Amino acid sequence: MKVTGKQVMAFWKYMAKKYDFDIVTKADAKEMRIVGWALEQMHIQKKADFLKKYTTTIVLGKWRCVYIPFEIGEGTQAKLIYQNETCVHESQHVVQATRDRMQPMKYLRSDASRAFYEADAYRANMEMHRFFTGRMLSAKYLANLLKGYSIGKADRRICEKHLIIASKVVKRGGVITGPSKVAIRWWKKQQPAKARVRKVMMIRV
Repeated sequence: MKVTGKQVMAFWKYMAKKYDFDIVTKADAKEMRIVGWALEQMHIQKKADFLKKYTTTIVLGKWRCVYIPFEIGEGTQAKLIYQNETCVHESQHVVQATRDRMQPMKYLRSDASRAFYEADAYRANMEMHRFFTGRMLSAKYLANLLKGYSIGKADRRICEKHLIIASKVVKRGGVITGPSKVAIRWWKKQQPAKARVRKVMMIRV
């Protein structure tokens, strides 16, 4: 499924409203520089990497922001799809923090908790990537991304096992994550009317 920059921008706006978060350009946020410094002091992540490479979600009371290091709607088709996956991934973090107010502290203080929360959100990446491309993201690849969060081999292995189980469902067309279900319904409505009619006719036959 091909997407346009305008669609991606509209999708982010829709998800921000649905999950009640603000979208903030990370480079413009002073608080992110402070958080980056703190993460570097805690040996979790280098400040420069944190600011330039990673999207960050913070939910603390009325403070509900997703800080992005890229320009929404710009880039190649692969980058646009990645932006969609990132949106759903971060929406899942919002869900996590809404369910458990201690999520932000657990995330920072415990490698195991950080791995658990990321594995849960990476499942959304897997679901959305399958929806847009028809291909599966490797559980091992996703788990290894946790190296960037200073998460050790044992916790990465647990994350990988969690995603291997999820992949069996996703490969069969199943969707587990709430924000992924919301996102897929939205994107299906963006398909041209003719394409939707053809699909219905094929199913009836």
